Amino acid sequence: MQAIEFDSVVQNASIPLPDASFLASGMAVRVVVMFEGMPAANSDSSVRDAISELCASPLLVADFAPLSRDAAHER
Repeated sequence: MQAIEFDSVVQNASIPLPDASFLASGMAVRVVVMFEGMPAANSDSSVRDAISELCASPLLVADFAPLSRDAAHER
């Protein structure tokens, strides 16, 4: 097994690889991510996924009645 080591910055929830990494699409790799402390102050930590947004501020729908357990299992 070979190893490459590089410093990078997380961008849009991904870590870009260096150009000379010799990795091909579909190649099996082992990934170890090491970081220090909290994210930088200028990171885009305000971006949240849809589930987090809905949990923080749920949609209110008039006349909504959740299904009972039996009704949900019938579907």
